[in-house]
Amino acid sequence: MSRYQLFRRRIAPIAFGLAIVLLARDACNKEQRTHTTIVFDVGKHHVEDLAAELFVDGTYVANFHNAGFTGTVKFDASLPSDYGELRIDLDVGNTIKHEVRHFQATDGGTVIVPLAELATP
Repeated sequence: MSRYQLFRRRIAPIAFGLAIVLLARDACNKEQRTHTTIVFDVGKHHVEDLAAELFVDGTYVANFHNAGFTGTVKFDASLPSDYGELRIDLDVGNTIKHEVRHFQATDGGTVIVPLAELATP
């Protein structure tokens, strides 16, 4: 039996079955995720730059970046758990302020992160 025949008859079906199992597992796990909207509220202050990193259970999940805004800005997130952490860098003029905020999300809900006092120059 040649290597090609060995691959075609034995290894390829196993690899195909494994791929099907991994796709099914991924589809099932997507239903268990928490979908939420995160809203950053800086009030009436003008922010030059906002950069936020989203962590869940110490694992990096997503990042968000927005430049030059006043008021609120939002983004949608899909989390593997209900509890998360936001590491925020806020540029207000000549200073960059760092903040870490912890939150609990609900599926289909909104998490409001008030940053008005942090956004004061």
